[in-house]
Amino acid sequence: MEVTIEQLVATKTTATVDSGVPVAQMASNPNTDPQLLRQFAASKNWDLRRLVASNPNTPTDLLWELGIDFPEVILTNPIFELLQLEHLDLATEIPHATLTSLLQCDRVPRAFMDYAVNQQDYSLWLAVAYNLQTPSALLKNLVRKSRRQDRELVRAVASHPNTSTHLLAEISEISSSLAQIVAKNPQTPLVVLQKILHKYGQTNSIFRILMALHPCINPQLLMQMNLAPNESAAHSLWLAKQLTTDSTQLVELAQTNWDVLRLAVVCHPNTPTEQIDRLWLQIKSQIDRSTSNQATVEAVPEHRLIYDSFIGNANTSAQLREKLRKLLQW
Repeated sequence: MEVTIEQLVATKTTATVDSGVPVAQMASNPNTDPQLLRQFAASKNWDLRRLVASNPNTPTDLLWELGIDFPEVILTNPIFELLQLEHLDLATEIPHATLTSLLQCDRVPRAFMDYAVNQQDYSLWLAVAYNLQTPSALLKNLVRKSRRQDRELVRAVASHPNTSTHLLAEISEISSSLAQIVAKNPQTPLVVLQKILHKYGQTNSIFRILMALHPCINPQLLMQMNLAPNESAAHSLWLAKQLTTDSTQLVELAQTNWDVLRLAVVCHPNTPTEQIDRLWLQIKSQIDRSTSNQATVEAVPEHRLIYDSFIGNANTSAQLREKLRKLLQW
């Protein structure tokens, strides 16, 4: 039975080879000849290549090649666990590009993360820092290794859900911009938020907005920290920050003159697209009146926060996203 690469490139996974067996079935069959799997892997058909990546009979070198595009599939391939048992230092044998992809997956072995952090390799460090499963001890090591000089790496750690309270406090002391990222982290505890507000809140109003929007700041704290104009507004903001708040309630909450409450509605995943568009027209009008002499968005940090909030909501329309990209000079 011969199957040319040219035929496989043009075929669909529902097609059959000479024997009448569907291509997809052969690509996933653990008894398929490794050389035939190599031919399947040369196909431009994404689904076919994924099946080869999941096949335990796929040659190891081909697995690593496919692992660049299908890291999660490689990690769930039955042969991967056997490879770990046979090669105690398996991470050292994996090509760099593949290892970088694997490190971004939830299922990546802890040993791979340990290996990556111990290398003097920036791309591996970033992959570990952006993995939401990375434990706090490794995040701490990454910040120490970077000597706090690399802003992208430290930013990733500052926004990570597993970063310890002590490390979040330490990062917030480095600069105002990093303190903003710490303040945006939903896992940042009240004690760190209070320190940030005390250090930066008097000179930069964006920190008062970030504090008010943080999920751990309840109505009582909003009033105690002077972050809300009155108790009614504080309770409305608290409601706008709850994931259980439905679209009807959010539309009602949007009928406010308090910009922080409007922004909370903009950020909520249940806010309808039409309401987001209406809020944009209201907020953009205010921005235009207040920044007629400002050349760029970066000139007013609060405005960058507003634009990022609109972009960050999956319900924001494609048309509005395009407008925001132009405003941000993307």
